[in-house]
Amino acid sequence: MEKKELDRAELDSRIFDGFAETSKRRYIYVCNMETGVSRWSRNAVEHFGLPGEYFENAGEIWGSYIHPADREMYFKDIEAVFSGEKNRHELDYRVKNIEGDYVTCTCRGVILKGENGEVDLFVGTIVNHGIVENIDATTNLYNIYEFWKNLQAVKESGECCRVLMLGVNNFSDINAIYGYSYGDKVLRGLSSILLEMVRGIGKVYRMDGVRFVCILPNYSNEELGDFYARIQYAARHALFVDDVRISVSMSGGVVDYQGDYDEYMVQANAKYALERSKQEKNGELYYFDNRLLENNRRNLEVLNALRKSIVNQCEGYYLCFQPIISADDGEELVGAEALLRWNLEPYGEVPPGRFIPWLENDPSFYDLGNWIIREALVKGKKLLDEYPDFVLNVNIAYTQLSHIGFVEAVKAILDETGYPPGNLCLELTERCRQLEKEYLRKEIDDLKSVGIKIAMDDFGTGFSSLNLLSELPVNTIKIDRGFIVDIQTNETNQAIVEAITNCARKLNVHVCCEGLETREMIEFIRQYPIYSIQGYYYSKPIRIEPFMAKFC
Repeated sequence: MEKKELDRAELDSRIFDGFAETSKRRYIYVCNMETGVSRWSRNAVEHFGLPGEYFENAGEIWGSYIHPADREMYFKDIEAVFSGEKNRHELDYRVKNIEGDYVTCTCRGVILKGENGEVDLFVGTIVNHGIVENIDATTNLYNIYEFWKNLQAVKESGECCRVLMLGVNNFSDINAIYGYSYGDKVLRGLSSILLEMVRGIGKVYRMDGVRFVCILPNYSNEELGDFYARIQYAARHALFVDDVRISVSMSGGVVDYQGDYDEYMVQANAKYALERSKQEKNGELYYFDNRLLENNRRNLEVLNALRKSIVNQCEGYYLCFQPIISADDGEELVGAEALLRWNLEPYGEVPPGRFIPWLENDPSFYDLGNWIIREALVKGKKLLDEYPDFVLNVNIAYTQLSHIGFVEAVKAILDETGYPPGNLCLELTERCRQLEKEYLRKEIDDLKSVGIKIAMDDFGTGFSSLNLLSELPVNTIKIDRGFIVDIQTNETNQAIVEAITNCARKLNVHVCCEGLETREMIEFIRQYPIYSIQGYYYSKPIRIEPFMAKFC
């Protein structure tokens, strides 16, 4: 049977070709509503295994790729657009890719009415949230994923380079004084300076929070010191925002990279060096001591053991619980936070501050994260008889929330354990806020639809701002302990906490303050409109048995 030749009228366009090739995760489509023939980006055809770049009956065919639970919603929305009931198609749904996995997509489409005899066209874009972009939206620099990718390339080449991590000192003061939108402008201005300084010699990346990284040639210490001095000078004297000069101070740490350990370890070592620059050297460049490489090799052994533990049914991992107390009286238990620990011979007890940052960047953390939720709910369920309103907080990492099957996995664990969804609160860690707002809002809405509460951890640092409270429907914010540790004497932190808590109260968002270590701190913090408090004054994180003995 001879293959039918499709009518490509109104679909062949060089402009379509150009736009279709501009992004691997953003696809365009156009449908001739008279002939019913559609044209799709080749990247969409390849990623989802569509019949071809041109095909008929695209609405039905595309609908067959959509998750069964989302399909009815999709067809109803398309019908509403085509019937004229609404003027545009705007929807988030899950679509099966060529590998058989579902990825969340955001679809936008409109009908272009033809004039002077031209046919009507249905045109739009589809954003595939399962593919991570490598550009930071705030600064337009390459992001952390591109940094890891390029370090892998350096390792494969066998070359040597120097990795310089830079941090802005006291950036929270800029946000507090000028506002978060202005703070973003400062970061963009600083990014432009760094980009100009590395042009032709290296590359610069936006990392998490207010950290940047430069990959530079194998400079001598003298050359690197001179380069760093020029960065510090430019940050103080050449940074302008809205034609006003803003002076910022920088700290920096440097690591020599010779390709004998992975990109995550390079990042961890660079962070270590940066912190030493801030805390011990007043911003002077800190060189990571190569004599610590032996420790790094041991760290790699520990990381491999951590991964193997996950495969071996999470052997060595266990949970501790820290109480969360009502701020009304400073006595009543209202919840607890489940915290991960690891102890396995011959490594012994490894501090969570050491291994969790490694694992959060590792794909294996998704499976471990599901184990944490399940284990926390099984143990936390024992407390519900004594405290029916008890809420268990479990931290969620970027690796989990960005996984397409995460929400369904959480629902399955709730069904399996019989734990009430309303007594579970998932805390979004700082890196989760790097996800696209649309995707993050969709995930939060899906979780809240079954009754789960959502908290935002470490509020006031990194990517968080008061604006997020209006953009994301969270139930609770946990103020970063950095604002609490000297709250009794630090007037700036007092003003910040007052602003955050008053704003949250008006938006009906609960506030939890962490890091409370003395009765005096607790009495002082209770002057603000907060809901709950947490800290060593009540208890360090402990296993469930002593926790129940103490509070039940």
